[in-house]
Amino acid sequence: MDHDQNMLVQAEMLALLEGMPPSLVEKHPVQFLMHLDQVRQKAAQHHLSALHDLSCACEAALQQALQSGSGVVVAESYLGAMQEALTCGPISGAMSEALMANVALRLGGQP
Repeated sequence: MDHDQNMLVQAEMLALLEGMPPSLVEKHPVQFLMHLDQVRQKAAQHHLSALHDLSCACEAALQQALQSGSGVVVAESYLGAMQEALTCGPISGAMSEALMANVALRLGGQP
């Protein structure tokens, strides 16, 4: 992908993420999950593996967090990590795992 294409994809993905305020998890969890699915699909389409992996991990973590009432905290952590993953450019699978580990640490050891 050339630089201009990368910038367009990055802008599109950032717009999607910015359109997902963490508070949406609490107010409209289904809508948040639909937006998250859109992020996951677009990330796969554009071969953004870190973003794809983080969106999958976010959904899994949210399923548990929504039951305990901590969905907003989980959403904030994962959305922040997803935005960081976008701004750092292409990364390896190992870096993708490191980003997910970073999120887990932010959440106090939660998956």
